[in-house]
Amino acid sequence: MRIVIDSNVWISALIFGGKPRHIFERVVTDGLTIIVSEEIFTEVRRVLTLKFPDFIDDFENFQAVMQPYTTKVRLGHLKVTVSRDEDDNRIIETALTGNVSHIITGDKDLLVLSKYKKINMITPADFLGIV
Repeated sequence: MRIVIDSNVWISALIFGGKPRHIFERVVTDGLTIIVSEEIFTEVRRVLTLKFPDFIDDFENFQAVMQPYTTKVRLGHLKVTVSRDEDDNRIIETALTGNVSHIITGDKDLLVLSKYKKINMITPADFLGIV
């Protein structure tokens, strides 16, 4: 299974643990593939720098640990404008480019979409219920 994990879930997994961290554990144990773009990692770093600066190094280490389970895609050849939030459009572009089945997110602007093309927008708790 190929998935996109939204920046807010990466941050929650790193800072708070819980269900977001369980998703990453399932990636490892179940052999899932996380599709990422540099735009997602840039957003994670931006938020950590503003709100949780003590976790920047932890994120770099976490990213390195997850690297064998990630495939990076390059954005720029698709233009999505389905969300009012440009950052959310980049998440959807990542998912489309990487041909994923699910975007795992806590973002209400994405969750309200529920589905875009063949991509399901799903919370961490709901995702854990299906894998």
